[in-house]
Amino acid sequence: MDIRNLEEADLPAVLELCRRSLPLDEFELTPLRRRLIEEPNRNPSYQLCLWDDARLVGVMFGGTRRLHDGHTLLPHERAVGILQLFAVDPDYRRRGLAGRMLTTLGQRMHGRGLSWLRCGNFAPSYFWPGVDLRYTPGLCFLLRHGFHRKGDAVNMEVDLTAHDWDTSAAEARLAADGFSIRRLLPGDQAALSEWVHAEWGSIWQWEALSTYANDPVSAFVALKEGKLCAFACYDTSSFRNVFGPTGTAEDQRWKGLGRVLLLRCLRDLRELGFERAEISWVGPISFYARTVDAAINRSFYWLEKEL
Repeated sequence: MDIRNLEEADLPAVLELCRRSLPLDEFELTPLRRRLIEEPNRNPSYQLCLWDDARLVGVMFGGTRRLHDGHTLLPHERAVGILQLFAVDPDYRRRGLAGRMLTTLGQRMHGRGLSWLRCGNFAPSYFWPGVDLRYTPGLCFLLRHGFHRKGDAVNMEVDLTAHDWDTSAAEARLAADGFSIRRLLPGDQAALSEWVHAEWGSIWQWEALSTYANDPVSAFVALKEGKLCAFACYDTSSFRNVFGPTGTAEDQRWKGLGRVLLLRCLRDLRELGFERAEISWVGPISFYARTVDAAINRSFYWLEKEL
């Protein structure tokens, strides 16, 4: 069996492998291309495909991010290796194949000066916030190979068929106070980029701008006197029909802007034919539970190991 670097022509085989090996998720070709081929600072030597002749039997996709959040006790921001996704064909498991790919990935990263490998808790452009606990064999594999749990995260699910997500009354109230709510427009790009970066940093800036690649543009904004006050997105990082990120300028909070923008995104997803939406990497659990009857549906650990 040979380990080769990922090529774009491999994506259909990757899609089929992920569908066989990771059945809790709905994989599609476009999100795979965005997460892997359009990966920020992509290095194909960190994207491993294990082939048995013409059959793809395993993958392990890594990359790098510049991070400094205290979880690795790093004194300064620096490049950290990330593990985006790994999978082995069910017919080829318990043969040490995932371990072989992890060893190869670790050696390549260490040879380029990386000293930490993280699975989860990196952004932008990720499949999950961490390791879904229901993929228990994958979690056990990482723990067995020296990873340590560093934190956790949850996603929440919304039933899009439960409400009509109408915002007309709320938007009328906001209009009386000088606010307008609308979909993000091409002419907003420069202002959005500058504003989101200044308020929340480069990660949310990348995710907000990525909505321009979707049809329709998957973001809504609130404005007052022509200035951006709040935004909300879906289908940025992760999979399709996933909400987030969203933010409101500090001086405009507690006015209902975030709620209206959330509902506009959910209505969009319903009109696109989805029956459910997922809210990724949730912070304010009670807000989403109260506002849209969301319930926690997935729990994740994020893990790290020293290379």
